[in-house]
Parts: sequence; structure tokens; C-alpha cells
Amino acid sequence: MYLPNIVNARHVDTYMVGPLLVTVFTDCEATGYVQYAHVLFVHVLDPQEPYMLPEPMFAVAAEISQFSNSGSHFLGVFPGHGHLNLGSSPDWADLSKFTQRALQVVGEHFNINSKPVRLHNTDD
Repeated sequence: MYLPNIVNARHVDTYMVGPLLVTVFTDCEATGYVQYAHVLFVHVLDPQEPYMLPEPMFAVAAEISQFSNSGSHFLGVFPGHGHLNLGSSPDWADLSKFTQRALQVVGEHFNINSKPVRLHNTDD
């Protein structure tokens, strides 16, 4: 499965998007060439083990741009196989704007029309 390989990050939020558990991280340190400002991971909970956090199966990331002629961050989508680029914008550097758009991407990708429900915010 191809997802951002994060070795260190700060967990900042948790949501439910329909039946999916979503975790949001910032201040990410990744292995490899591509670095990420923020990453949102999607997990499918196992009803037999609802208290265990399964491995993520989808991600949206604010990828720090290495190109001076583009926006500061790319919005990358990792559907588990491959990578999609939804364009660049300095907005993706802002955690709140990134989270709002990334949650929208998750809802669209999984065809979930219900609003995300915030479960946990580390600033609360």
C-alpha cells in the first residue's frame, strides 16, 4: 500500500466521516524526498476490535513543494495505490484549511454525504 511514510508527527485531530475513522497530523517528518506539512489518514475500524487503530488505507497530504514556480504546497491524495495531485496552493500550509479540504476529499472519494464529526482535538 502506497501512503506517506511518516516517522514523526504531532497528532492534532480525530474525526468520524461516516463509518471511517480519520486522524490528522501536522509537523510531519517523512522518510524520502517528499516532505509533508500535514497528513490526514483514513482507517476502517474492525467491529470485532473497535478499540484497535488499524493501519491507514487512504491519505490526503499537504506536500511541501520543491519547485519555486508553484504554490507552496500540493494537495496529494493516496488512495492506497498510486498518487493523485489535486493542485498547489499556499492554503494547504494552513492546518485548518488543509483539514477542511482533506475531509471534503474523503467524503467525495468514499461517497459519504454526512458531515464529519470531530471526536478529539489536542487543543481542546
